[in-house]
Amino acid sequence: MVAFPQEGEQFGRYVVERVLGQGGMGVVYQAKDPALRRKVALKLVLPSLTVDKDFITRFEREANILAKLRSRNIVQIIEYGEVEGTVYLVTEYVPDGDLHGWLKTKGPLETVPALRLVGDVSDALFDAHRAGVVHRDVKPSNVLLWERQEGELVPYLTDFGIATEGDSNVTRAGSVVGSLPYMSPERHMGEQATAAGDIYAAGCLLWACLTGKAPYAGTDFELMSAHINNPVPRLPASTPGADLINPIIQKALAKKPENRYRTASELAKALDKAADRLEEAGLGGGVIGNVAGAGAADLGSRPGASYDTTANSSGGTSGGGTPVPEAEAQPTVVKRPGEGTPTPAPPAPVANETDSTVVHSGKNLPPVAAAAAAAGAGPGGTGTDQPEWLPSHHSSAGQGDGGDKKKLYAIVGGGIAAVLLVGVGIFTQGFGIFGLHGDDAKAAEAIASGVPKPGWATEDQMTCASETLVEKVPAAELRSHGVVDAGDEWSYTGSWPADDAMKFTQGLLDCTESWSTEIGDHWKVGDTRCMEKEVDKTSMAGLLAVSVLLKDDDPGAAGPAKDKAVEALDGCYVKADALGAKVTPKPAYMQVDFDVQDPSAPGGESKIEVAKKGSGSFEALKGSSYELPVTEGGVEGCVSVKTTVDFAWGTQKATATEACGKAEPKKLTWDKLDKCTDKDYTKLKIACNTWQLNFEGFQPGKKFMVKLTLNGGKCSPAKNAKCDWPGTPGGDGRGAIVQWSGPQDWKDRFVAKTAGASAQIEN
Repeated sequence: MVAFPQEGEQFGRYVVERVLGQGGMGVVYQAKDPALRRKVALKLVLPSLTVDKDFITRFEREANILAKLRSRNIVQIIEYGEVEGTVYLVTEYVPDGDLHGWLKTKGPLETVPALRLVGDVSDALFDAHRAGVVHRDVKPSNVLLWERQEGELVPYLTDFGIATEGDSNVTRAGSVVGSLPYMSPERHMGEQATAAGDIYAAGCLLWACLTGKAPYAGTDFELMSAHINNPVPRLPASTPGADLINPIIQKALAKKPENRYRTASELAKALDKAADRLEEAGLGGGVIGNVAGAGAADLGSRPGASYDTTANSSGGTSGGGTPVPEAEAQPTVVKRPGEGTPTPAPPAPVANETDSTVVHSGKNLPPVAAAAAAAGAGPGGTGTDQPEWLPSHHSSAGQGDGGDKKKLYAIVGGGIAAVLLVGVGIFTQGFGIFGLHGDDAKAAEAIASGVPKPGWATEDQMTCASETLVEKVPAAELRSHGVVDAGDEWSYTGSWPADDAMKFTQGLLDCTESWSTEIGDHWKVGDTRCMEKEVDKTSMAGLLAVSVLLKDDDPGAAGPAKDKAVEALDGCYVKADALGAKVTPKPAYMQVDFDVQDPSAPGGESKIEVAKKGSGSFEALKGSSYELPVTEGGVEGCVSVKTTVDFAWGTQKATATEACGKAEPKKLTWDKLDKCTDKDYTKLKIACNTWQLNFEGFQPGKKFMVKLTLNGGKCSPAKNAKCDWPGTPGGDGRGAIVQWSGPQDWKDRFVAKTAGASAQIEN
């Protein structure tokens, strides 16, 4: 066993430069690869763990998983191997520590950088999920950082040591692996890890980036209960951008997996879109900080946990410093265009994040190794010295007199503005001080409450679309167009000129986060990426205008736009081989049962009709099966199945198919009775057996003959020399022919035969 190297010594081909972290599992070094002249992260496993087959298996699996993943935001593996009994892993070196240490020493990220960072992490998760890998332990300390330039953080997802690949699972039976503060409700309840759990953890990561704290806190039991039962936290409505960010958090942290984003890529796109809109509005430079309702939370601490200024147990440094009491929740700090960045109170220090925890029978087991988790962690700091490159909003200097004067000016100015606004009667029911007013507000409210609402849209989105329309087309003009009426009170008429309809539907899409995802989910199209790529917003607005608002009126410019959207949607989802119902025959006596499954075409409502082949009289399928009677067992029966699919965007496709199947063949059986029925044997007190010859699957009412022979040869020479016995099937094609008795020790066999069936008594 080779000894652990010291600084300046060589391990394999790598020269050790310094220790990045050391824990119960091993040591992580910053090292240099002389051959390629680059820095690397070198992870060595403790000698005591090389005999632990489970640990080495997980360590080796991490290397194998990293080798197959290709993503710009996943730490890449360079080498894995063993030197004189010491197992090691080499990954790329990420220079600026991990996200946990960053949040701990510098506080929450600004809003747009937080959205961008978690979006990049979500893209990394999507790449992993496409490769069949579920991470299972997404949290701040497993996100390494490179500050490419001031304020621009590039994240790298690491620590795939406890990830699952395909159906593999190296975790002990009955155990749950992960970090409780970032674990999804279903994982807390013992269900298997899925991509949906990683998406939930990414949502928790977003909350931590914005607030500096995990969504929930407490003991293990309190954390589990909170994730399962507590409401999803929300940013205060007064927070700039809350209307964009809260829906993302609510969907990512939905208690039920099916209510979350379908893929991590969808989450990433929603985050990027919100970031774009905040940047456009000049509201992306603020720090949300400690929001109401999250004051008791932290990045994943336990009550009484100590501050670790050197390394966590996975071998990664976290930074940190001397603990001080947690600061109270701070108001939102927003950097607006033309203003300097206000300085918030110092960020509240947080306890060291809980590492990967194995929960087994209600007790914590030793942490699972997080290979290379701290590959880029920097040395611990006190948090008292502010580097020059630190963004100004992280400064701990007080505002001083200048700040007090600004507050005074704001109070006086706000009071004057309020008086002026009231004086001109700008306050109107249903809309806020900065919203629409007067007739415009009334018209927008009438439209929002009266216009047909698509199934995927929310009331808030409809209100937003109505306001957007009135901002473009004032109330008086909408009234002249016939969209609204101002009789006793403003009301919606339902009459839409094409241009107004397009403006409304375009506004609705503008007011909808990830409209392609929300519409696609409602239409049940499955993967919505094709819609997002192939259907532009103008075309979708035309489709909505025609299908929701214009109905039979002249569609104007909405018509060609709608046709373009329909063509693109058909190309994405209308596949000829997926339109027909799947028909599977199942044989039964006197009939063939056809199981019919709806077509797999996504987004379509299907109507299925069935008819006996050649009859031409179709009837709507009731339930999921169709029973086709046949003349007798073994006969083939065929049906014609007609499927009509109506897609949500107006396309209708119909297909026809045929399916055939055979009924069960006719059957003769000798069934042994409980006691002997032959009187002569009873009188002679001879033990005997009696069998009854039964049949099924024969044509009802049609007589047939069964020949009985002894041992398959001559007719029975017994008291009754009759060889042929008649049978007449009942309405269900079943019946009995004869009872036959013989001594228990009789070794001969009676054989019954008829056209298409035979049976013999086995003595």
